[in-house]
Amino acid sequence: MTAAGLAMRGQRVHGGVHADASRPTRRRFAALVALFLLVIVSVIPWRPQSFYAGGLDPVVVAKAAIALVALGGAVGLTLFTRRRMPVGLGPAAVIAVTLMISLLGGVVAGNGSATTVLVMRVFIVMATLLLLLTNAPWDRAVAALLTAMGILAVVAATTGARTLVKGRLGGGIPEIHPNELAGLAALPLIALVVLILRRGVRVSAVIASVVLFGIVVATGSRIALVGILFGAIVALVTNGVRRRGVLYALLVFVPVIYGVIVFTGVVDGLASRGGTSAESTALDSRLTGWQVVLGWDWASWQRWLGVGLSVKEVAVQEKWRSSQVLDSSWVSLLAQAGLLGVLLIGLLVAWCVIAAVTAASRRGLLLPLLTMFVIRTFTESGMVDSAMPFVLFVTLSALLTRRSRQASGPPGHENHTRARSVTMPGVR
Repeated sequence: MTAAGLAMRGQRVHGGVHADASRPTRRRFAALVALFLLVIVSVIPWRPQSFYAGGLDPVVVAKAAIALVALGGAVGLTLFTRRRMPVGLGPAAVIAVTLMISLLGGVVAGNGSATTVLVMRVFIVMATLLLLLTNAPWDRAVAALLTAMGILAVVAATTGARTLVKGRLGGGIPEIHPNELAGLAALPLIALVVLILRRGVRVSAVIASVVLFGIVVATGSRIALVGILFGAIVALVTNGVRRRGVLYALLVFVPVIYGVIVFTGVVDGLASRGGTSAESTALDSRLTGWQVVLGWDWASWQRWLGVGLSVKEVAVQEKWRSSQVLDSSWVSLLAQAGLLGVLLIGLLVAWCVIAAVTAASRRGLLLPLLTMFVIRTFTESGMVDSAMPFVLFVTLSALLTRRSRQASGPPGHENHTRARSVTMPGVR
C-alpha cells in the first residue's frame, strides 16, 4: 500500500470513527459516562435538607467548579468531534424563558443574588447536557446517562449500607437522601426492563435489575416503586414480548410478585415505613406547604412571577415547625416562577408526552422513562432546578424534538443509522 493510501486510511479511522458522533467508539462512550457522572455529582444534594440562600458557600462553589469542569469536557469533546448529532433547542428555549421569569420574580422579592447564582448553575448544566447529546446517537447518549446514574447509585448504596439501621437506605458517598438514591436507581432499572423485553433474558441484565430493584426497595421510596411499576407497564405495552424466554419469565414473575404482595408484609411496611408517626404524616406536611403557595393572592406578583429559584421552602404555622419544604416540582415551580412558569413548563411536558407517544423509533425507551419522570414530579422537586429531574427533563425533551428525531446518518449509512435507532442503548 502506498504512503498516500496509508494516509487516507488513517484519516478515515481517526476522523471517521473517533471523531464521528454517529458511530461512537467505546472510548467515546466512556468519556460520555465520565462527563455525565460529573454532571450528576454537580446537581445532587451534598447536604440533605440544606438550601442555598446567598453568599459565598463552599459547597456551592465546589459544585459549580465540578459543573464547569463537566462543561469544559463537553466543549472539548464537541470540538474534537467533526460530525455531530443535531439536537433541537426549542425545549431549552422554553426552560430559559421560565428561568428568566423566576429571576425577575426573585429580584422583585429581594432574592435576586441567590436566584442569579442558581439560574447560572442551571444554564451551565443545560448547556453541558445539550453539548453531550450532540456527541453520540440518541440511544448511546441515553445509555451513557443511565450508566452513570446506575454506577453512582451502586456506589452510594454500598457506602451507605449503615443507614439501613435507621430504616431506609441512603447514600454514603455521596451522602444523599433515600429518595434521591431511589431516583438514581429507578431509571436505569426501567431501561433494563426495556433491554430484557427487546433482547431477551440475559444473566447480566437480570443481575443488574435485581441489584437496582433491591436498592429502590431498601430506600423505602414509595413514589419510586410506583414509577417503576407504571414505567415497566408502559415498556411492556410499547415494546411487546418479542422472545419466548421473556414470556416464560413473565409467567414466573407475576405469581411470585402476587405472592409477595399477598402473603408478606413488604407492601404494608413500605406503605407505613415501619408505622412511625413521622413518616405517616409526611403527606400532611407536604399539603400544608402546598396550601400556602396555592393560597397566594391572584392579584399579587408572586402568583404570576414567583419569588425566585432560591425558594425551596415556605413559612407555615404549625406547632412543631415554622417552615415546610416544597416537595413537588409543580408547587415549587409555582413558588419560584409563578403561574407563567407553570404554564410554560406544563405545555412543554404535555408536548413531550405527545412527542414520545408519536415517535415510533424512540417510543419504546423514552416513553417509559418519561412516565417515571412525570410521576415523580408530583411529589419531588427539581424539574426546573440544578437537580437530577432537570437533567432527565432536558435530555428527554431535547431528544424528542423534530430536529433530533430526523437526524440522518453519515453518507451511505442511512439504513445503518435507522436500524440502530430502534435498538436498545448499549455499547457494541
